Amino acid sequence: MKINYDLKLQEELQKIGNQKPTLLLHVCCGPCSSNVIKELCEHFEITIYYSNSNIYPSDEYQRRFHELLSFIERFNHDFNQNIQVIEDPYNNSEWISHLYPLKDYPEGSVRCRLCYSLRMRKTFDYAKINHYDYWTTVLSVSPHKNSQWINEIGDQWQSESPKFLYADFKKNNGYLKSTQMTKEYGMYRQNYCGCMFSYEEMLKREEHKVEQKQDA
Repeated sequence: MKINYDLKLQEELQKIGNQKPTLLLHVCCGPCSSNVIKELCEHFEITIYYSNSNIYPSDEYQRRFHELLSFIERFNHDFNQNIQVIEDPYNNSEWISHLYPLKDYPEGSVRCRLCYSLRMRKTFDYAKINHYDYWTTVLSVSPHKNSQWINEIGDQWQSESPKFLYADFKKNNGYLKSTQMTKEYGMYRQNYCGCMFSYEEMLKREEHKVEQKQDA
């Protein structure tokens, strides 16, 4: 049975009340994080953790990272925040060594679940070492990401501190709001998830589109 993780988020926010605990927020890119950050900064002192060694190629990684930094700088100014961004060093070869055995699985399969888990584990470890009150990820904002899996992964370490913030950020038009903020801030929005395998799938889609136009 599916769990309503948006309801669990709202219940946790009610418990927090007027406090502003610290939150380490795993972010995959500026567009996906935009509305999530806007809504959570009312309740938490947010620090962003950019742990995305899955992104391929390295130029794409740098483009997404610097787009995030530019967005956060503007967001801090617009909303009177002081959100800091921490970068987990990029190591795509290490990531591939974990995921390559699953390379033939399609996007949205167990390959993606392992990718979520690797990045979320790094986030949890950093949050634990640095004594944050809460941690979570923006990944659930995407309609292409399995929110049940994401929250089940976070639940693995829920008996330890810090506390995982359950959420399904695509709910309440979260994804639509993020696309609107992306346009408002003129952000670059990528056309594939990020990894080498999704990059190759994107190239095949683009090639297919070209062939269809030529045949038309």
